[in-house]
Amino acid sequence: MARVQSIAFRALDRHVVEGRADELALVTPSGSLSYAQLLHESASLAGGLRDLGLRAGAPVALSVPDRHTWVVSVLAIVRLGAEPDREAGFRIEGDPATIHTGDEKYELELVLRAGRVDPARAEMHDVGDYGERMERTYGDVLATLLHGGTLT
Repeated sequence: MARVQSIAFRALDRHVVEGRADELALVTPSGSLSYAQLLHESASLAGGLRDLGLRAGAPVALSVPDRHTWVVSVLAIVRLGAEPDREAGFRIEGDPATIHTGDEKYELELVLRAGRVDPARAEMHDVGDYGERMERTYGDVLATLLHGGTLT
């Protein structure tokens, strides 16, 4: 039996590889992103978060009111295999969004730009039931992208 590709790969990378790179993936008052642009933004943010120490299995809290930033942040977290936890010391929150790593605080926009140097790649396979848990946790984002739709 073949293993299913990771949820991060299926939500974004697969669409780009299959030729849907220029199709709209996200449309919000903050702007629109194609599948390729959303992949680039979320992989860049994931790269920056990784540079700050966020790893697979690490807890992270997410509380961002801006839909655009919320979607990019969810996809970055999932790309890294991090675990949602409202009580985590590593937090992405506010508007404008900031990242708290415990004692330090960073502007999300700066972390995203820093991550463009070495964007995080999607793992080919999820560990255990990670993909299913993330679909339950972030279904508002992942269900639409998994089916090739456009988030609003």
